[in-house]
Amino acid sequence: MMEKIFENFYMITLPMPFRLKHVHVFALVHDGGVALFDTGVNSPETFLKLESSLKQIGRTIHDIDRIYISHFHTDHCGIAGRIKEISGAAIYMSPVDAARIHSDQKGDLNVKLLRTFYRLHGLTERSIEGLVRLLKFFQKATIPFEADQHLEAHECQTLGDKKFEILPAPGHTRGQVCFFFRNEGILLSCDHVLPQITPNLSPDPYHPGFRPLQNFMDSLKEMKNLPVARVYPAHGDPFADLKGRIEEIVEHHRERKGLILDSVTSAPKTAYRVSQDIFGEALPEFDQFLAVNETYSHLLELQEEGLVRQEQTEQHLVYRAGSL
Repeated sequence: MMEKIFENFYMITLPMPFRLKHVHVFALVHDGGVALFDTGVNSPETFLKLESSLKQIGRTIHDIDRIYISHFHTDHCGIAGRIKEISGAAIYMSPVDAARIHSDQKGDLNVKLLRTFYRLHGLTERSIEGLVRLLKFFQKATIPFEADQHLEAHECQTLGDKKFEILPAPGHTRGQVCFFFRNEGILLSCDHVLPQITPNLSPDPYHPGFRPLQNFMDSLKEMKNLPVARVYPAHGDPFADLKGRIEEIVEHHRERKGLILDSVTSAPKTAYRVSQDIFGEALPEFDQFLAVNETYSHLLELQEEGLVRQEQTEQHLVYRAGSL
């Protein structure tokens, strides 16, 4: 499916073999070339769909001269390397996520560090091994590439007669960015603001000082009052009320923090055990990992607020209500 957003700018919906089933990427025709915002996963179906969509507007993969990547997850940059090989397109990413994808592509997944982090927070050995296998798969699922240019916070780029601003959007990853076309009132919100779900907030075991929930909330606050007429997310339908959706997300996380605080009031628990209270005990292995990430992100903020304290047991880190 392809939708025209405004003159020479298109939303292309690509398939992907994950629960969300699709990802939106965006093509801006300019000066005879095409700038692509995100690329979709590395699969034959994705490439063929992108190719056929460009054909509808009289363009080909060879016309892509720039690729703007919102963040390093495979559904957003999986075929960037292949497109660059075909067309010579320059790839633009935030310096933080560019460094992460470069490290991942060198095979630098620190399995020992990951095992230690998730073991401390109570994840089972079976789930940890499943997680390591999956992360290694994701590493291989993205065709290797290197970023050519870094996207700096709030810088403006011009393509033909269109200008857009780079908005930092950490939380889902440390280096995610969104793209704001101020003159048109269009926000490409990527995985930052979604219409029906909230993005998973992920701690970064390589950078333990990163606070995903706090960074996420700060970025939402900065975006809340932007003059946006239409939001185009990476997943789900476009929508109009950015401010209202952000208020819903903020309230969701306020309620979630309350539930997590209630969970650790009765007894000290690992982040994994708290996640079972919140999300249930029958989750598939990958969903257990996501649930622990989300729970840990909230526990970090409850610690900062002095409502929860962290304690070290013989094997785990546990959390209980109350300050030190």
